[in-house]
Amino acid sequence: MSVDKRLTDLVPRWPLSLAMRMPPLSQVRRVALRELGIPEEVLAHVELVPEFDTGETQRALKGSALEAPPPLHEYASRLWDYWEREMDDLSQGHAVKRELGGKHVLITGASSGIGKAAAVKLAAAGGIPLLVARNVDKLEEVRAEIVAAGGTAYVYAADISDTDSVDRLVERVLADHRNVDMLVNNAGRSIRRSIALSYERFHDFERTMQVNYFGAVKLIIGLMPHMRERGSGHIVNISSIGVQANPPRFSAYVASKAALDAFTRVVASEVLGDGITFTTIHMPLVRTPMIAPTKMYDAFPAITPEEAGDMIIEALRSRPKHMGTRLGTFSEVSYALAPRAVDRLLHLAYRVFPDSAAAKGQKDIEERASFEQIAMATLTRGVHW
Repeated sequence: MSVDKRLTDLVPRWPLSLAMRMPPLSQVRRVALRELGIPEEVLAHVELVPEFDTGETQRALKGSALEAPPPLHEYASRLWDYWEREMDDLSQGHAVKRELGGKHVLITGASSGIGKAAAVKLAAAGGIPLLVARNVDKLEEVRAEIVAAGGTAYVYAADISDTDSVDRLVERVLADHRNVDMLVNNAGRSIRRSIALSYERFHDFERTMQVNYFGAVKLIIGLMPHMRERGSGHIVNISSIGVQANPPRFSAYVASKAALDAFTRVVASEVLGDGITFTTIHMPLVRTPMIAPTKMYDAFPAITPEEAGDMIIEALRSRPKHMGTRLGTFSEVSYALAPRAVDRLLHLAYRVFPDSAAAKGQKDIEERASFEQIAMATLTRGVHW
């Protein structure tokens, strides 16, 4: 359906203009524009109707060997091709450097895997990663790699599962730096074990909650007053596709990540007016040391830590509300529409993918993925069965 603009021009615009100046709607407008990447100054010019003609050009070229260009549609494709190859900020990485250059970003779990990859990429873009993990030696190795490439990084040893350690971390970081612009809650613990093997292992649930939920929340709460005082801040929480897909044997892990997701959804609405935003990344299966104990994962498709690091950098740059995969979104929608049918499919997966030897407490047991397991893992790429 189309609407003749001449009809809309008859409608007085001052009521809408007045309403958009009210603080609540004004804030909504600013947030919407920021999400879309549109400068607020553009609004004053959206109704300008430019007109172009070649009169002046033709007069200037009269009597010369040059001619005015043909109609735009005849050469627009060549202009677009040149812009994509030579001027597109995203393709050249200019936008990343513009948004993250000089930004102090605290990254937990930065000694290896996803956290290390994100830190290296951030430093390459001109950002300043504040590296956090328990192992100081590994953190120093990451810092040395960043410095050798011409970047800057700082090392902070802390145990995210220890709330007192998190308090000390926040105190040290804020004493060393005037500002912490962003936070990446990447440190985490994963446990793959069926409920049948967990009756005597309640500590599995406590350990995952301590790192994945309480530690992350404690760090957010510690830095949030600083961010609110500055009027800006962005927090990236590394969640899991498991929260969307509900895979069997991950009750402890998925529950801890789901708790952080729920916390984020509630708090995000409270601090939006303070300039603080959140991104939740429902990360697919990543080939890191965390999945190494489950040997059948060796044959499963998984993204690399570098690919996961790219997702984090994009989350820091564009600050979307959510990042994930199509399969994760499909899983979430499917469960909302047909939960019993999804339960049956997940029970099938429960039978196809047994508990690992590590989950049973067995060592030195050779495990190989079966054809059925590889096929199902390939069809559901990214889900950690």
